[in-house]
Amino acid sequence: MKCITDFISRCRHLLTALVYAAFVLLICYMLGNSTFSFGEDKVIAQRLHIIKSVISNKVDFSSEDLLPVNIAYDKQLIDWTDEYGLPVGKVAITDRSALLKFLQIAKETGTYKYIMLDVFFEEGIETPVDSALFSLIAGMDNIVIPAHKDIPLADSVLISKQGYADYGTSVLDSDFGKYRYVHNELPSMSLKMYTEVTGSEFKQWGPFVFCNGKLSRKCLFPKFKINPGNNFYTPEGDKVFYNLGTDLLSYSEGIDYATLLKDKYILIGDFTENDIHNTYVGDISGAYINYNAFVDLMDGRQHVHAWELITLYIIYFLIAFFLLKHLSIFQYLPFMKKVSSPIWRIIFSWCGFSLLLTIVSAAMYLIEGNIYDVLAVSTLFSLLSTGLEVYQTLKS
Repeated sequence: MKCITDFISRCRHLLTALVYAAFVLLICYMLGNSTFSFGEDKVIAQRLHIIKSVISNKVDFSSEDLLPVNIAYDKQLIDWTDEYGLPVGKVAITDRSALLKFLQIAKETGTYKYIMLDVFFEEGIETPVDSALFSLIAGMDNIVIPAHKDIPLADSVLISKQGYADYGTSVLDSDFGKYRYVHNELPSMSLKMYTEVTGSEFKQWGPFVFCNGKLSRKCLFPKFKINPGNNFYTPEGDKVFYNLGTDLLSYSEGIDYATLLKDKYILIGDFTENDIHNTYVGDISGAYINYNAFVDLMDGRQHVHAWELITLYIIYFLIAFFLLKHLSIFQYLPFMKKVSSPIWRIIFSWCGFSLLLTIVSAAMYLIEGNIYDVLAVSTLFSLLSTGLEVYQTLKS
């Protein structure tokens, strides 16, 4: 027993550092799975994206297996009433007759891979073709439609086809930040699409998330590999997307739909200014945000790799161990030795950790595209440093 006590006494700094590093790593993982952040991770991602853009000007407007279908110019007018049920005029909505016709064609050909239909069917908005359209969607394989918080769908037959489509914001801004793959056990559009395409399983156990048995994340900053921006054509003159009415339905007799849709992921949505969101890579439509989140899943970005955990754990352990051994930056920088104010020492300590962890986060982003929380982790180490200084002061 005395041997164990002596060992713990001699190695208390080492053991404490090991435990504290594991605690910080757990907090880092949990924060990564949180939709919300304090905004610094988004700023880091934005600046690193600019650097990568300068190094490589390559932009993927689309991909060979993607068929983007724009419904921005396919509208119909419906009667609209106020909160008392009194008529006030007409409003424009997506032309559901055109949607019905295209989806009938897609079902008849049966050659597509999957349809991400980013058109919301809200309760209270009705058209003459709704019954046929909703029954068709409910009876189709491999299709997902959006669901929004606290807004009921127009018909209960659509529930089995819904995927969550709202995005999270940060504490400091309301723009798009992380993409959330699960919301209160309801899968997002991209996750539903991914699990149905691949047969994968996405499960949560306590604070941990697993995809096919591998430790994973449930929130990500999308890499936006497919980003048409505001472009209608590629530099080569090819269409970035097809307009539903003018390109795909007006000349239907001359189109071989079976070939056009063969093995395609069909993305249907509004790609214009009507559904644009500000992201760390610039403005991008909601439909492309959802599709890029699906691409990230297909690329395996949700998985937490062993080398990531080991790298972060070693870094956190070394920081904690040096702090516990009282090896402070104040001992090596002459001008820092003159800082005696506890408040300024806390501030300088926090800034130092933030700089170091920002470098670590930037390196991780450049290697595998993920951003790790800097502010909260810096605060944890700053609190440890301050607590140790207070303890030493009281002890002496």
